Amino acid sequence: MLTDNTQSNQSSSPINLLIVNNDAHAMTAITGSLRSAGLNKYTCVDSAQQALRALRQQPVDVLIVDVDTADMDGWRLSRLVRSGILECRADLPIIIIASTWCERIAEVTAREYGINQLLPLDHIKQLPAAVQKLAHRQHNSTDKPRLLVVEDEPDTADLIKRVLSPSFEIEVAYEGDTGLRAWVQRRHDLVLLDVMLPKLSGRDILIEIGSIDPNQPVVIMTAHTTIDQAEELMLLGAVDFLPKPFRAEQLRKVCDIAIHRDDFLVSNAQFAARVKSLQERELAYRQLYQNHHQLLEDLQSVVMELDEHFVICYLNRAWETMMGYPISECIGQPLENFIAPEDVAQFSLFQNKIRKALLQNKPCPEIEICLSNNRHQKLWAQLKISRSSNSKQQGNLTVCLDNITERRESQEQLKYLAMHDSLTGLYNRHFFETTLAQLTADSVRNKRQHALVYLDLDHFKVINDTFGHQKGDEVLREMSHLLSKRIRGADILCRLGGDEFAILLRDIHSTEAHEFARSIQQIISEFSFQMHEQRVNLGSSIGLTLIDGSTNNAEEHLMRADIALYVAKGRGRNLIHQYNPLDSESDELRHSINMSQKVRAAIADDRMTLYFQPIFDIKKNKVSYYEALVRLVETDGKVIGPNNFIPALEAAGEMHLLDRWIIKLAIRNLKAHPELNHIAINLSAQAFKDENLVPTILENLKETEVDPKRITFELTESASLFNLHITQRVIAELHKLGCSFSVDDFGSGFSSFAYLKDLPADYIKLDGSFIQNLHRDTIDQTLVRSMIQVIQALGKKAVAEYVENEAILDILKTMGVDFVQGYHIGHPLPITQLFTEQTISKTSR
Repeated sequence: MLTDNTQSNQSSSPINLLIVNNDAHAMTAITGSLRSAGLNKYTCVDSAQQALRALRQQPVDVLIVDVDTADMDGWRLSRLVRSGILECRADLPIIIIASTWCERIAEVTAREYGINQLLPLDHIKQLPAAVQKLAHRQHNSTDKPRLLVVEDEPDTADLIKRVLSPSFEIEVAYEGDTGLRAWVQRRHDLVLLDVMLPKLSGRDILIEIGSIDPNQPVVIMTAHTTIDQAEELMLLGAVDFLPKPFRAEQLRKVCDIAIHRDDFLVSNAQFAARVKSLQERELAYRQLYQNHHQLLEDLQSVVMELDEHFVICYLNRAWETMMGYPISECIGQPLENFIAPEDVAQFSLFQNKIRKALLQNKPCPEIEICLSNNRHQKLWAQLKISRSSNSKQQGNLTVCLDNITERRESQEQLKYLAMHDSLTGLYNRHFFETTLAQLTADSVRNKRQHALVYLDLDHFKVINDTFGHQKGDEVLREMSHLLSKRIRGADILCRLGGDEFAILLRDIHSTEAHEFARSIQQIISEFSFQMHEQRVNLGSSIGLTLIDGSTNNAEEHLMRADIALYVAKGRGRNLIHQYNPLDSESDELRHSINMSQKVRAAIADDRMTLYFQPIFDIKKNKVSYYEALVRLVETDGKVIGPNNFIPALEAAGEMHLLDRWIIKLAIRNLKAHPELNHIAINLSAQAFKDENLVPTILENLKETEVDPKRITFELTESASLFNLHITQRVIAELHKLGCSFSVDDFGSGFSSFAYLKDLPADYIKLDGSFIQNLHRDTIDQTLVRSMIQVIQALGKKAVAEYVENEAILDILKTMGVDFVQGYHIGHPLPITQLFTEQTISKTSR
């Protein structure tokens, strides 16, 4: 027995409560509700036996009992109280608490068992009010059903009262109209209605009651009636028929059935509503389950459930589609059975990681694993794993499995492409540089010696120019195949670009490296191919250097191999030469390579800049445009002219990098300085071989929105005529963009007179060697005059450079030249000084 002795804080005498309940949760709810209303004097017990003992030992004002107790249900305990055999009051107010109930059935049962109030547990907040109401009633008794008797015979009415008064509160009306008014005012629970009545017949009363409340139970009483009349009255709404004279037992039975008819109808309706509600919920849950199950089945991803031993408990249909195995055959099998053999060990490691994550209550790591389907094909899958939310299977895992085979294959393909040459399938320059760095570090750290063999095919350009690039590519592929056969398993063969190959030899002596290089040279010399009834043979020049720990700079080893190759070529080609720092050619090539690297660094650091030299229009007597001349600014601020680095770039074959950067710089200057009305940009001899030249120009023009008419591109005469067809095509593309074109150093070859008419150039710039001695050499004067006349006759503008003094300028004016340029006109200046200093000296005379 659990007793709370806390005193009530109410000023009136406290209400003594006895609470019988063996459910801790319900007991907490009950006592909490009572305390919130200040009802603090209660005794709590958890069995009927303890309740009976409490009823004998202490005063109780209200009994609160659960419908389900441990040793006697609440109904029987209530009947025992009402029987009067206990020492407590027989009319003790009783409240039944029920967790589940059907309203009408419970109410009727409560009435039969003498229960004052029935309260569902989820309405427990109403308990304090019910206690207050029942505790302060002077005489507690259950309410009897109210019976209205409409009968004009007093003897019959008295009989009814004597028989039914124990069970009903009875009101009698002796006339029809009086009875109808009494019912309208008080709405009795049951009506006993005689048919033959003064003032208003029973039939009329029945019709009126039915029109007001069709559910009102009415029992018809009559001594004289026919079957048809009885049938009519029942159809009008009577619930039963009682012929006179009737026996007491017959009267009790008919009234008891009638009074409980409404209970049955209401209970049946409530039960039907509950059944319908349950059916609707079941249907909704079933539909929801089917929808979710269908959604699960329609997923492209595999959804599975694994037990704590990674045995498959559930699979959706996507598993069959992906793996080809029937689901029924897979349930109960370990997931490990479907892992590709080479990945089983990896999967075991993943299992341990997952168990550890679950043990530490951390998210499980996503894993990628290789599966084997029913055709023994490998499939890559990504597994996202989490603890199952099923409370009955806490150790289980929910797994979402996606087929990522295509993604993995794409990744492998990208990885392959990143490391391999697309033409030959050999390793590419990127992989070569990475491996060279590793071998360099290894040679320093572990004192091991490796070797680098650097080779190119002699006169390979002739194959491309004579037979076309397609045949050249075919030769490179065949050559790569032959070289691959000679490579040792640990060695690396790479194509660095064009006809250049590099071979990294691991753990090798100098003599072995030489022997290997000779075998490579022999393979190449023995190779030949047939083309147009002509057999073509190849040779190779090879540079060799040892990776011997003498430097930890991988680029230094590549430079040494490059120098050795350069020496081999310079000494007659088809030779093998090992790097020697004492070679006379080394300093020259090293300078070239160093300068090439210096230019690359300057481009990366934006230290290449442009100077601008004015070009003067003789006829208009003003500066017409400016020539952009490139300069390299070293980190210490020293400015280096183009003669110091352009030859190095040309020797390294990297002039296209400078061409593209100059184009970007020049167009950027045009955008930033509108006063720079028009400029000429010099291009190298290699520029027109660059397929990206025109796209680069177009991209920069679009980005800056600079007018293409502000740009003239210059190319030397020799470069223009080297491949006239390409030059004509590129000039046409530049004209299409809106740019103009100028030929530089015209006359240096002088055979170019024949080609001048085929060059779609706008400006022709005379070679400075004819201009610089013009005031002293009459032959130069004759030649220059002739060239100006031919140029102008072809509708082009003649430009004279190297105008160093007034005398040369005056001669050129008399010859009718269009434009002049030189130190006498203006020195090249950076853009910051171009418009702040006097650049024209004496042209206005």
